[in-house]
Amino acid sequence: MIITIQTNVPPYTNEDLDTAIHLAEVFLARGHKVNIFLFADSVLSANKFVKPMRIDRNIPMKLQELISKGVEVHICGLCAEYRGLTEEMKIEGSKFSGVPEMAALIYESDRYINLMP
Repeated sequence: MIITIQTNVPPYTNEDLDTAIHLAEVFLARGHKVNIFLFADSVLSANKFVKPMRIDRNIPMKLQELISKGVEVHICGLCAEYRGLTEEMKIEGSKFSGVPEMAALIYESDRYINLMP
């Protein structure tokens, strides 16, 4: 099964990114293909230069680990540009995409989960 998860809110503000990461881990463990699409403020979670406090989770690192396990992480290019996230800043293996790619991911998926506030 192919599952696409979309997030919209900034990391470290709500737990949507944490939920997306946990869902992706469970779906991967069950043998599913997983895509994550970062939209709006959630694109900030792909910034590899984020330095969370020692007691907090490192969301970019967790996304990087998911990529190494086969998850595709797509970043809305316009959202990233608007927020100053550049190619040099994004986590390795993630891809700048757009709304057409998001639509294709949704169309090709068996399940689509949109985590919205």
